[in-house]
Amino acid sequence: MTSKDSIVKDVERIVLNVPFHPRCAHVKEVRVSDWSVVELCKVTTASGVIGIGETLPHYTWGRSGDEQFNRVRDRNLFDFLMDDSLGAGLQMALFDAAGKLLDVPCHRLMGAQYREACPVSWWAQDMKPEEWAAEAKTAEAQGFTNIKVKARPWFDIDQQLAAVCEAVSPHFKLDADFNGLLLGVDLAAPLISRLEQKYSNLAIVESPIPQEDVAGNALLRQKIRTPIAMHMGNPPVMTAINEGVCDGFVIGGGVNRTLKDGILAERAQMPFWLQMVGTGLTTMFSVHLGAVLESARWPAIPCINIFSHNLLKEFKVEGGQVKVPQAPGLGVELDWDAIERFRVEPDFKKPVARQIHTILWPDGRATHYPDGGYRSVFLAGKLPPFLPGISLERRLDDGSEAFDQEYRQLFPEAN
Repeated sequence: MTSKDSIVKDVERIVLNVPFHPRCAHVKEVRVSDWSVVELCKVTTASGVIGIGETLPHYTWGRSGDEQFNRVRDRNLFDFLMDDSLGAGLQMALFDAAGKLLDVPCHRLMGAQYREACPVSWWAQDMKPEEWAAEAKTAEAQGFTNIKVKARPWFDIDQQLAAVCEAVSPHFKLDADFNGLLLGVDLAAPLISRLEQKYSNLAIVESPIPQEDVAGNALLRQKIRTPIAMHMGNPPVMTAINEGVCDGFVIGGGVNRTLKDGILAERAQMPFWLQMVGTGLTTMFSVHLGAVLESARWPAIPCINIFSHNLLKEFKVEGGQVKVPQAPGLGVELDWDAIERFRVEPDFKKPVARQIHTILWPDGRATHYPDGGYRSVFLAGKLPPFLPGISLERRLDDGSEAFDQEYRQLFPEAN
């Protein structure tokens, strides 16, 4: 290979609308509708080598656009591998191309390989108990041994965990992300203590109370047995380590940042999971990172299971792990037929549907909200959270006159 071979000659953006899996499509259309939009970045070098990366533009840590594309054109791609400012799709594509140019897998460009397979987790949002159970059962059937769920105060967490534990094997684990909605130690400590006594499948709780509450998190950690995971950086990482606010971290972002954060976690002897969301491309890229980061021993959260197609010809989970590829670059084969099937115009924008959310309280009351605006009310402590028997119904606008009439009657201020 000569230096000219690694010059970037072209960068192309391919926009897809990848349908959600029918199993969970309704919840995804309610909660993360625009996550179905996937941007592929295709890099072509002077020698004809092609690298592919991807971005979920409505979620990913950094977007790749014309400014970034122009910055790397006619330049040596090896000068940009560790530049996180390029965004997710372009940085991934450059790593894929670089690995192919050198005939090595991506992880060889990141560090020394530590593990041969990386743990990965299934992902589910706030759902009815029977829906969580169906997700967990499907996950286990597909080789996963762990599911991460969004625990929310408008569902009965007891009923949800009971349904999951009945549906899966005792060794199948569940991580619950509260996103701070347990508010404080006064609520979190007794609730989590009760859950961990009843449900042995509960493995980790993420951000049970607001992460900036340093004293509260440190106290909560003393009161419960279940490990606490927190996003690295809030509170400042050295405060989190020195004050003992958590047992491990959630790490994600660009390659440079992820490697630095992962090495810091290793020095602190604290495990973490990688959170890099996308289809099969992002999932396998996170596997390359997990291969070189010693403390990446908690199951990564790629959310690959929410899509009807992962864009790869082959993807396999065995024993809760994905084997680290040894082929050049990302080491995967894309399903271009599927990619062309999901391809949309570059300016594609997914329409936003109106929604009716109804909280069903244990005393028989029903309160209605347009488009799910109640989270901030719970987070502010203005509604009683995690009541036994509480549940939520949510409906998307089906285009019918009946829905339109009901929406206008319930929310006249929205008309």
